[in-house]
Amino acid sequence: MFVFHAIQKNISRHRKKSFLSVLISCMIVLFLLLYMGNIEKNQAQLLRLGRTIPVTGSICNIDGSQDVGLQIDFGMLKKMRNTGLVKDEVTATEIWAGIPGTVSKSAMGILFRFEGTNSFSIFSSFAPEDVSYIDNYDESFLKGSEAVCIVRDRFMREQNIKLGDELEVEAYAPKYDDEGQTIDDFEKIGLVKMKVIGSYKSKTQRRNEAPYIISSDKFVESIYEGTNVKSYASAARFALRDSLKINEFKDEMEKIGFLPTNMRSGFSRVGKALTINDETFIMSATQLTESLNMLKSFAPLIFIIVAAIGFISSYLLMQSRQHEFAIMRSLGTGKGKCFRIIFLESMILALLGSIIGAFVSGFIVNLMFKTTVTVLAVFLIFYMMGTAIALLLLNRFSVMAVLSKTD
Repeated sequence: MFVFHAIQKNISRHRKKSFLSVLISCMIVLFLLLYMGNIEKNQAQLLRLGRTIPVTGSICNIDGSQDVGLQIDFGMLKKMRNTGLVKDEVTATEIWAGIPGTVSKSAMGILFRFEGTNSFSIFSSFAPEDVSYIDNYDESFLKGSEAVCIVRDRFMREQNIKLGDELEVEAYAPKYDDEGQTIDDFEKIGLVKMKVIGSYKSKTQRRNEAPYIISSDKFVESIYEGTNVKSYASAARFALRDSLKINEFKDEMEKIGFLPTNMRSGFSRVGKALTINDETFIMSATQLTESLNMLKSFAPLIFIIVAAIGFISSYLLMQSRQHEFAIMRSLGTGKGKCFRIIFLESMILALLGSIIGAFVSGFIVNLMFKTTVTVLAVFLIFYMMGTAIALLLLNRFSVMAVLSKTD
């Protein structure tokens, strides 16, 4: 009780010095919270960067010259999907087809492209608005597995196909050599029947620039069921679910077996390399990361300075009160009690100043409550460490020497 009464008397007696202690604490805490605000701002910008600058990619051949018409192993594609690191996946599966009765070993050249996909974005030869549908159908058919298709208008005219007709074709899978090159041979998959629900007009007049038949990738993959013919994806594009995990993604892809592109490797249709469009993201993320690391690197120095300020301010403010301490000691107050009185007095003033500083900072920077409390706690720890050292030094004086001095 005596200690708290003494603290109250000391604060009242030394109003100017008490106010100065509060002001110093307030300014330090305000500076620390603004400093932490800059760190949180950079961290928030880094997190937002992943949403504002998406990282996209595609599977390509080893020399990076082609990302469609490939031989992509579905097993590798599934492993990529199972990492949970990719989203907005667009895939395509390419097979070949012919009108029944027109295909023979000597006439494989009359086969036409039949492609399954889950998005029209995989094609550059036409846009979704170039497609016309029968009633009750739209682009969403690509997400299902129904035996329906859209047909290129040119092919419809050549084969006299009408919207709503049932189209029957013989499906074939191209054979590849070990290098992924197509050889002049095909494996017959089977007879496929589909309903024609739409037609599209290609922007190019070249026969092989766009597929003649387009269906959903799920339906095309189902054509292989019950056969011994191995299926491959012909194209795959994606976006990263979290752009900040670009390095983790690259590590996972390396484990799966994907390779970086190598322009000197020579042409192949095997799709086991990746093209990642991350230049813009990495440039922006690097700048923010460097700024964030620089701010964080100052933290140890800043808190050492806080402790030094606590030491210097306490030493200077308390040095003028040595005569007062000497009187307390001469009246029977022990060193320990003197230390506790002055230390707790300094702590109360520092706490008051830090609370005021935190209140003022709320009008300048928006910080999480947890961050504010952490800063206040760390400030008090370092500041009071400096204060404790100053008081220990000041407490090592001779009572008689101080009292015998004349003003």
